[in-house]
Amino acid sequence: MSTADHVWAATSSVSMGRPKMFNPLAFPSNGAEILRQSLEMQREAGLAFEMRDSEDEERIQQKKARQQLLRAQIERRKELDFVDRQASEITQQLLASLVVVIRERQTTLRPEGYQTIVFDNGDIYEGNWKGSRMHGTGYMKRVTANDLYEGEWFLGLRNGTGSCHSPDFGTFYSGKWQDGKWHGRGELVEPEGIYTGEFVDGRLQGYGEYVYNDGHVYKGEWLNGVYDGTGTYFFPNGGKYEGQWVNGCEHGRGTMTYFNGDTYTGEWHHGDKHGVGTYTSASLQYEGGWYFGSIRGRGQCKYADGSTYEGEWLNGMYHGKGQFISPTNRQSYTGDFRHGKRSGHGVYRSDETVYAGGWLDDKKHGIGEVKVRGGGKFSGTWRDDLPHGEGVYTMDTDKVYVLYDSGLCVRTSPEVMYQRLDLRPLISGD
Repeated sequence: MSTADHVWAATSSVSMGRPKMFNPLAFPSNGAEILRQSLEMQREAGLAFEMRDSEDEERIQQKKARQQLLRAQIERRKELDFVDRQASEITQQLLASLVVVIRERQTTLRPEGYQTIVFDNGDIYEGNWKGSRMHGTGYMKRVTANDLYEGEWFLGLRNGTGSCHSPDFGTFYSGKWQDGKWHGRGELVEPEGIYTGEFVDGRLQGYGEYVYNDGHVYKGEWLNGVYDGTGTYFFPNGGKYEGQWVNGCEHGRGTMTYFNGDTYTGEWHHGDKHGVGTYTSASLQYEGGWYFGSIRGRGQCKYADGSTYEGEWLNGMYHGKGQFISPTNRQSYTGDFRHGKRSGHGVYRSDETVYAGGWLDDKKHGIGEVKVRGGGKFSGTWRDDLPHGEGVYTMDTDKVYVLYDSGLCVRTSPEVMYQRLDLRPLISGD
């Protein structure tokens, strides 16, 4: 019988004048495989999360670019608003001067009805007047702002429906106005795309849809020019986020659907998965804690073959106390993990084998005891997944004290006849 079919020798009987014999102990035919496969599902999970992380990296870069874009748009709109207010103040000053000139009869001009007037600074208005103010419909070209407005007016202010082209800023607005500002429903064309929706006091606010030139789309609520409230963001690759936003970031509760169909539903914090959430893919479902985009804390992962891990996590790996169960292979590990590997104290079980003791980097290490069904047990020290040093082999009431060197039995006490068995192919957990 080869060494691959045996484990340790068992004490059997004592014959007069003969030493004790090692009776070969049949090791389970799938024993090596059982030990090798205990964490295969985590490795599969690792691959799944690596794919997720790869896409998340792209999304993170897109998020940074989106934040920069939103800030740049806000700054441009602020500058546009500043220039617009300056031009509007000049217009009101010109109208006030016109009223004085008319009142003091320094001119025969009477701005009523439909007229075209060229102001001293070069501004031009053509349209309806009332009480020496623009009123009704008309268009105005302003030199200071270098813009052109065409639409409705009310006593000198843009009110109602109208459009304004500001070539210096690359913008075109068409929609409702109130007191000279965008207000109500309208459409804003900018260098980056087109917004259609609600405006309040010159700002994107309320419900609106922004279609970006690069294929990104946001549909939802806005506040002060950024995504805020409930909305859906569509990525060009087919992914999307549906949920809550704060100040342009995913924040609160929401669902991210990735291009390959994977989903995350749960809590977000300023653009990162953070809190409690569920990640689902074709190969697994994880439910538990997240910390700024990484799996962390307590959680449970169910794999496609029915295997489960429940316990503590750190940076997407088993870390701390946990339990791995594989009902298909009828095996489990309960104990300590460190950075995805069995390290510390733990108990590994299968139909044929039980090992309880120390682990280091996914290998048996330190003091530990292994039991094989129907074959007794070995208690002793381990190094690099192999018996190494002193130990005791027990079968029923018989005991043999043994000394191992990297899996090879080199001495027994009491003296027994034994083979120098190489256990490495039998008990490797790799």
